[in-house]
Amino acid sequence: MKTRIVVVAIIENKDKILIGKKAKGVGPYPDLWQIPGGGANIETESLEEAIKREIREEAGIEVFNIKPVSFDEDYTKNKQNEMVHYIFLQFHAFTKEDKITPGDDIEHLEWIKKSELNKYQYCPPLGKLFKKLNLI
Repeated sequence: MKTRIVVVAIIENKDKILIGKKAKGVGPYPDLWQIPGGGANIETESLEEAIKREIREEAGIEVFNIKPVSFDEDYTKNKQNEMVHYIFLQFHAFTKEDKITPGDDIEHLEWIKKSELNKYQYCPPLGKLFKKLNLI
């Protein structure tokens, strides 16, 4: 089984959090809401470089004041339907940019008020993280 290190970030802007939804049938976590991120190239980039790159690729924005928050792991199928052990390195960051552009395999991005985060169905690692941080 493959192992993949993934960096993700809770991105804040004006008391809102950026979440994205995967397309139906696109794994891991198809048709569920999640925070932007993706695979880290730990041989060639730092974790901060990885999170900045992934956020640019996934949302078209720049982030700053990046801080580690937590970590998690999960076993689920990737987009090739292979079982993968995912290690999630979870960060918190800020942006001043309002305009977001979905990229890669994210179908839809939204800025959500913190008070409305409990209205969405999240992938398991994000649901656990939001509960741990008392966001839902």
